Parts: sequence; structure tokens; C-alpha cells
Amino acid sequence: MAFSVFEMLQATAVGNPKFAQTLAGTIADERRHVGFGENRIGSLIRDFPEKKAEVEAMQAEMSYHMLATFSDMFGDAGRRMEEAKELVMARGENPVEGVSWHGADLTTATPEEMEGVLADTVLGEFKTRLGRIGIDYQSPKVPA
Repeated sequence: MAFSVFEMLQATAVGNPKFAQTLAGTIADERRHVGFGENRIGSLIRDFPEKKAEVEAMQAEMSYHMLATFSDMFGDAGRRMEEAKELVMARGENPVEGVSWHGADLTTATPEEMEGVLADTVLGEFKTRLGRIGIDYQSPKVPA
């Protein structure tokens, strides 16, 4: 999840190359962490196949909590996004136009659209990585 969130932030850091560079290093580090976890969980499942159902249930539960966090984070984002745009414009700057990430224009996307593209991206990564280690992806409940 972390590297996808950082990738989304990096896409918006067009006007701040130092921040974008810092995020690039952070993303690379997070990808390594995920690789280590993928290798470790994969070896544990091979050694203890009876734990597979337990790991799958945990994945569904943790995915639910992640989606709930995204919902909370983006729930009040519209007001904060407008405030940030007003601050930038008050300084005589123009907000960056046309910042795209995974097919979404982040400069015009609503908070709901941003939440959706982030959730879809993270869940897509989960499905791919879980498949590599022999875990069947479990769809979480959708947070209310």
C-alpha cells in the first residue's frame, strides 16, 4: 500500500523536484520491503500450507481496514483540496495542470475518484503479489 500512496504523491510533486526525488527513494525502499515480505510469506505458506486460509482471511480483514482508511482520508479531502488551490493561487502561482496517475487526472479528479484509483491500484498490486505466492485474493467488505 505504501509505495502506491507515495507514487500518487510523487505524481503531484511536479513543481517540487526535491520532494519527488525523496519520494522516488522512498518508493524504491518500500518496494524492497514488499519483496522481502512476499518472499517470506511465500516460504511460510510452502512450509505450513495449513495456514493458507488464515493468511487469506487476514488479507481480507487488512484490506477492509486499508479501504476504510482511504475513505476517511478522502472524506474531507474536497475542502482541503480547494483550500490548497486557493493558497497556491493567492501566491500568484497556477496549480499544476494535467497531472495524471493510473489514468486519473489528479488536478481535476474529485476526492471520490482519487480514492477509487488509489484503492484499485493497491488492490491490483495485492492480487498480483498474492498470486505469485499462492494466496487466493479475498475481496474485503466495502467500508460504509
